[in-house]
Amino acid sequence: MTQQTLYTTHGYIGAVLDFERPTAPTKAYLVASSFRSGSNHLCLTLWETGVLGAPWEYFNYDNDKRFMYSRLAAQSPGDYVRKLAACRTSRNGVFGVKAHYRHFEVALREYPPLLEVLRDVKFVYINRRDKIAQAVSLARALQTGAWYTFTQSDRFPLFYSREFIDECVEEVRKQAHSWIQWFRERNVTPLTVHYESLLADPAATVASVANYVGVELDAAARLQIPRMVKQSDGINQEWCARYRRDHNLPANGEHSYAWDVTP
Repeated sequence: MTQQTLYTTHGYIGAVLDFERPTAPTKAYLVASSFRSGSNHLCLTLWETGVLGAPWEYFNYDNDKRFMYSRLAAQSPGDYVRKLAACRTSRNGVFGVKAHYRHFEVALREYPPLLEVLRDVKFVYINRRDKIAQAVSLARALQTGAWYTFTQSDRFPLFYSREFIDECVEEVRKQAHSWIQWFRERNVTPLTVHYESLLADPAATVASVANYVGVELDAAARLQIPRMVKQSDGINQEWCARYRRDHNLPANGEHSYAWDVTP
């Protein structure tokens, strides 16, 4: 089985992407995300540095957690966290993880000491300014069931629905509100990263996260991590434009809503 086949089969949770030597984490951070916020792109960009751990959806009980839990032969939620940290902590002692709020909430409920065990976890909040583009991306992913892919695949039948995208906008709102409320209730001030800024200047974004976590970047430590195929295309742009017309919104530019606030 080739490396590319391993990536395609197991995504980013196969043993081929574990760090070579088990390391106990001394620093940890969590990328607080919502569906289609650009968190995959952010996490892979951070992972590639080789000094910011291997942030991924290890608490996603719908997908990656199931496979990882089995692969590590975890006996309990606490055992899972310990074994996960051992193989996904970079040599300099940094452990990273990404979580949508619903997965984070369940992880804390299953294992209340999680944040204490990971030691003074810092939070990086990924925000996408263009909420229409985010909702359209979510609508498309829900229709196809393809959240990321390593290869160009056959097209799925897609349909435009203003009402469906309205529901996706509401889902994006709920996820953002949950994170912001959680931060405020615990007096946590995360580092906010905007997806659009990441695309415009990835080096600056990486530097800001490294500085926030307290890590020095090292070019010699860089890794080659498989990159997924970008799914956004002309269909996304067409739907965004049509949705703006349907709601009498400006034809160009990013669009946020009144509830779109960052921590």
